[in-house]
Amino acid sequence: MKRILTILIAVLIFTYVPLNADIELTAENTVVISNETDESFCRDFSISLKRLSLEWIVIESEIPEYVTDKNMIIVGGPNAEYTGDIVKRVLSWSEERYLRKNQYAVFEKENPWADNRVIYVCAGSDRLLTKRAAEEGISYIMQNVQDPEKWIVYPFDKWSSQKAQTYVETLQFIPDEELPKDDLEIDIEAEIPEYISLKEAQEDTEYLFYLLSHGYSGYEYFRTKGDFDQAKNNILEKLKANPVWSTQDFSQVIYDHLSFVHDGHFRVGYHWYHTHEDFWYNASHELEKTGGEYTFTADEAVWTVVTVNGQSPEEFVFPSLNARGKPVYILGVLSQYPPEPVILEATSGYEQKKLEIQFYRSDFTSEDIFSEDDYNGIPVVTMRTFFVTYTDELEQFLETAEPYKEEKYLILDIRGNEGGHSYWGETWVTTFTGEKPHWYFTFTELVSRTTLMGNINLFLTFSERNPKVDIFKTRLKYFEEEMDSFEMEPVPHWGSLYIPDLQLIPNTTTVIVLTDKDVMSAGEAFIGYLRQMENVIFVGENTYGGITFLPFTLHQLPHSKFPAHLACSLHVPADLEIIEERGFYPDLWVPADKALGYVVEAVETGTISAQVPLESLPAPSAGCGTILVIAVIVLYSILRKSGQ
Repeated sequence: MKRILTILIAVLIFTYVPLNADIELTAENTVVISNETDESFCRDFSISLKRLSLEWIVIESEIPEYVTDKNMIIVGGPNAEYTGDIVKRVLSWSEERYLRKNQYAVFEKENPWADNRVIYVCAGSDRLLTKRAAEEGISYIMQNVQDPEKWIVYPFDKWSSQKAQTYVETLQFIPDEELPKDDLEIDIEAEIPEYISLKEAQEDTEYLFYLLSHGYSGYEYFRTKGDFDQAKNNILEKLKANPVWSTQDFSQVIYDHLSFVHDGHFRVGYHWYHTHEDFWYNASHELEKTGGEYTFTADEAVWTVVTVNGQSPEEFVFPSLNARGKPVYILGVLSQYPPEPVILEATSGYEQKKLEIQFYRSDFTSEDIFSEDDYNGIPVVTMRTFFVTYTDELEQFLETAEPYKEEKYLILDIRGNEGGHSYWGETWVTTFTGEKPHWYFTFTELVSRTTLMGNINLFLTFSERNPKVDIFKTRLKYFEEEMDSFEMEPVPHWGSLYIPDLQLIPNTTTVIVLTDKDVMSAGEAFIGYLRQMENVIFVGENTYGGITFLPFTLHQLPHSKFPAHLACSLHVPADLEIIEERGFYPDLWVPADKALGYVVEAVETGTISAQVPLESLPAPSAGCGTILVIAVIVLYSILRKSGQ
């Protein structure tokens, strides 16, 4: 029986007869039509539909007359508000009846309003199945259009070279005359003393602000956030209060007056200058969105959220998953500090309710560096660092790219990946896709005696402390040679501007990337590489936001012996938006300590679905698609029920 059915499906596919071969589908003459509920659900919980560039028309009655001469993709089942009436008119009774049986399908119909136009109905028995129908149906349609790249919005904005150059030039400060090399060397063995004198603290302050103006790539950017000259004067004035300073207090004084610097790699003394906007959430009320309103069930009643803290609830709502893998919305905020509770106001009929919502933060930790696992048939690759000191684990990580490239799903767990070297992430993506990704960021480097000595200091320190790691010695030699070259014409300058030519890299495996607030630096660079791939979804929390100013160099204040970590380069994302301290946002916001389990459930329930490879679908044309699609789905259903 199974063999007969398989043959029948093949016959249907290869005897596909178009209604009208002259029908042309383009991004300009094709629109998507749905009600508000299906539109928001599809775009919030489907990456492919979120990135669809077609005009998406939300209707509240009939189809607008101005689109009746276009090809239409109607998203919504027979029971959907507004679109349901249209779907019933287009579908036959048997087709409509089929959709009421926990199924989904894509139907191809003639457009009753215009010749040489077609209607596709992407419908399912519920929202999730309707989303699945839309994902597969639009993938099916895009198979043979002339310009499929016009049907999607890139997961990154691509600015013109002129705009990128103009923007970056506003961030470049060119320093004046520099100190000699000897004055910029550090004592690797030096230890921070407990106390220093007033004069020593003053001299350290002067030296620090020299370093900032001559060796810090973020100097001009943060001059728009605060006044370095005023900060120096304020520190010097504050220091006059005591003849002797503990180094702890001295570090605090510097920190207090440089609080306008927010840089994930910036360090002076005992202080790092980074405060992350953590994801604080409350999942006790799982919200749905219907007709633009958020609702939840409590006390056997459905409640509609009216306001949160007197504001629109939209500002406090995040698309998420629950423990069963179902798509839900949860309440949350991004905050650098523990937020105050908010008051949620809701109504149910004539009843009103006020709830105090307390927010919580996840607490994910792991001792793993690298692992390969299998969760119910779903491969999971974990990599929590890109530091070269874990070379064995990193080599094992690279070896996973080849065998998993043909999988239907792959979960990449990079929660807690504090960075290291971008080589590992770049090489993994290259092996997995067969194409080398670009560096995701517009890049430029400050070249000065101060930055070069900072790099020499850094790699000299690394080499002394890690004598078996050859790459540190290689980098030290490189910067020593760069210094020799610079000294032939010692003029501080910014290097040439690198502007990436980003393109989407084909990929048919659904790659689910788990992220959290501790993914930083080279971990975020890995995300930049992954964002260039098709069919990647990010789940978890926003990353650390430590990618703009890097890599850091190493300097030392002469008396306190404070280390000063100062970046020498600028890395601005493709959309020219600084993401320091907030990081990359996920597509689905799930508490980091629950992300893996929830994602596995989401795959099993179909919330996160595998994308249909375009080349595996029959070429689209306006024809007997109803017979084809339904026949295949019905026969597949019969096979499942018969256990064959």
